Amino acid sequence: MKDCPCGSNFPFTDCCAPLIQGTGFPDTAEDLMRSRYTAFTQKNWEYLVITSHPEEKKEMAKLGPNLIEDDVVWKGLEIMNTRAGGHNDFEGQVDFVAHYTKKNAEQTLRESSRFYKINGRWVYSRKDSTLPPVPTSPQTKPKTVVRSEAKIGRNDPCPCGSGKKYKKCCG
Repeated sequence: MKDCPCGSNFPFTDCCAPLIQGTGFPDTAEDLMRSRYTAFTQKNWEYLVITSHPEEKKEMAKLGPNLIEDDVVWKGLEIMNTRAGGHNDFEGQVDFVAHYTKKNAEQTLRESSRFYKINGRWVYSRKDSTLPPVPTSPQTKPKTVVRSEAKIGRNDPCPCGSGKKYKKCCG
């Protein structure tokens, strides 16, 4: 199986595919960040619009395909830091670096992305996201977060063995 472009080291079919296809929803702000990055790699602007903050969807829809540049090839995503954005939070922030090439030149995009949970679903806020300062030394760069086990969805069986859904048991 092909690894997911988001860098999670999980197969695409088990990671971002269900989110992008609408058969699952991100559990955390980081999950949404990773799936949006994957949507950029696939040039899937519909998903980028759908996962935008409701107040920004019209603007995002107008930008539409302009968000996707044909000459950009996405090379990798590094999650630098996350603040809040967990299962029980209503807002979160994810700092990331995305590597890409444009016209054969290696480039990076750094952003501190803001996410909000509205009606139980995580959305991205473009207007509240910023470009963070570049770290002054390589020693300050945190490692990318990589899950050691498969992600457990809210509707998956609870890993404790109770037979209940994760959201009704340990989630």
